Amino acid sequence: DRIAELAASLKAAEKKIAAFEARALAERVPSLAAQASAVGAFQFVADGIGAAGSQDDLRSLVTSVRDRLGSSPAVVALGGEIGGRPVVIVATNDEARRAGAKAGALAKAAAAALGGGGGGRDDIAQGGGADAAALPAALTAVREALGKTAR
Repeated sequence: DRIAELAASLKAAEKKIAAFEARALAERVPSLAAQASAVGAFQFVADGIGAAGSQDDLRSLVTSVRDRLGSSPAVVALGGEIGGRPVVIVATNDEARRAGAKAGALAKAAAAALGGGGGGRDDIAQGGGADAAALPAALTAVREALGKTAR
């Protein structure tokens, strides 16, 4: 009986922590969007966010930043560590896709730098690997791949 009570208490605490982490990530959206820089015709945001609770949390953050950038061509690439493994999620908006940016190809470029694999749809994709220290290089790889698209 005591074990069930402790398990329920632990589960409630884990839910509170997850909600707090999600709120903390959501609060970062304005500052991340403000970091947008031009890569050719694209608005581009790339940043490492450190540890993330889940891929869903990171994906939600990426899409929120993308949506905040408006209707001009925008690409967002955010990297983080989930369970000690590096992950980069890339999202593009409609205008960016019309201009040739494909999230799947950009995520593959990131994953190659991380020593892993990646891909996905044209609008949102992810890549991962084993080398968390390579996250900055992975985000640079996305910028470089986008630069080739921008020509």
